[in-house]
Amino acid sequence: MITKFVLGAAIIGTVISGGIALDVARAPEAKAAACYGSVSIWKGKNNTCSSARHWDAIKNSNAKYGAWVGKGKWSQQNACWANVVSYGMTAR
Repeated sequence: MITKFVLGAAIIGTVISGGIALDVARAPEAKAAACYGSVSIWKGKNNTCSSARHWDAIKNSNAKYGAWVGKGKWSQQNACWANVVSYGMTAR
């Protein structure tokens, strides 16, 4: 459900900005988890998951991932990426 919401939001944002919906990047598969939080385009905090990482979905490119981190740690991007259409955290 979260993946559908993120992808839907990315498509709506692309359509509103005048782009073509088919060009939108797909967000990585995200598990519904309340174990992470404080997620922004730059980073996210793993509150209680055994392991989680931050991701940015990039228009017309592969997703960019932060490092897998343990409980209480921050996963962050290595650079400021252009054309970010959505972002989030994935737990494993």
